Amino acid sequence: MTSIHDYRLGDLGRNEINLVWEWRNADHIRPFMNHDDLIPLEEHYRWLEAVQKDAGKLIKLCFYQEKPVGFVNFSHIDPKNQTCEWGFYIGDTSCPRGSGKAMGILALDYIFKERPMRKVCAQILDFNRRSLSYHHKLGFAEEGRLVKQLLKNNQYIDVVLMGLFKEQWEKQSEFLKEEVVRANEGNNDR
Repeated sequence: MTSIHDYRLGDLGRNEINLVWEWRNADHIRPFMNHDDLIPLEEHYRWLEAVQKDAGKLIKLCFYQEKPVGFVNFSHIDPKNQTCEWGFYIGDTSCPRGSGKAMGILALDYIFKERPMRKVCAQILDFNRRSLSYHHKLGFAEEGRLVKQLLKNNQYIDVVLMGLFKEQWEKQSEFLKEEVVRANEGNNDR
């Protein structure tokens, strides 16, 4: 049985740099990113160096039983207004079912408890129904829409703006933690 305690967030180490690059270029991730071109390794290294120097950005890996399975990115961290944006993905497609939910729970717990954030924002491509549903389950609410914002597959698509306040998260998080355990009882298949 998989438990939320089988997961943890950690810093990106030297050993995981190329793994995250592979994930960013993976066919199951790239189509859902704002910029979906293949990322050359040197560009990945420059991006990572810039992230590490920028106080407005924070990256974390999600580990399942000490194996990296996902990536979380916080950006536009605004200490004055206590807001930020987030993005994430599961890179390891062989990880247990519920890993995305576990990663989201850990990431939101971290940003609301360890950092003085009062609101987390998200931008989701409107055709990404799975991510929209995921955000709703976590407690996010739609706050707006950027109409025909990005060119994807030769057509302009909308970007859905969503937000989650700390108070909402505190109400939702315990229920979600219990749900992760229930969803995985007797099933370790993704």
